[in-house]
Amino acid sequence: MLSATQTQPQTQPQPQARGGRTFAGALSWTEPARCRGRTDLFFPPFHERPERRARREMEAKAVCDECPVLEPCRAWARENREYGFWGGESEEERAEAGYRAAISGGGDVEWVARDALRQAV
Repeated sequence: MLSATQTQPQTQPQPQARGGRTFAGALSWTEPARCRGRTDLFFPPFHERPERRARREMEAKAVCDECPVLEPCRAWARENREYGFWGGESEEERAEAGYRAAISGGGDVEWVARDALRQAV
């Protein structure tokens, strides 16, 4: 028990492990990103229709094409197996390049599990 003159030691938030590396919070390279505050454009809502997704991703790509941090964004998404639209690429485009998302936010969790099952057989 602490006395009235003692204080509880201050603890710092612990960094989270991500992709085998430590991730401690905000990414400095995102400061000048054109997408800041526009998550609705870069992450699909649940049960998004294919036509709407195509339009949303076309808009997202236009934002990415003008972004000064396109390359570090793309590298981050690939290295960390992100879902959503990052660095001018959709999840499918990253998967075609060999960087499949860990879990898709667009309801595509099934294909990740299916691929894992195929590799196990």
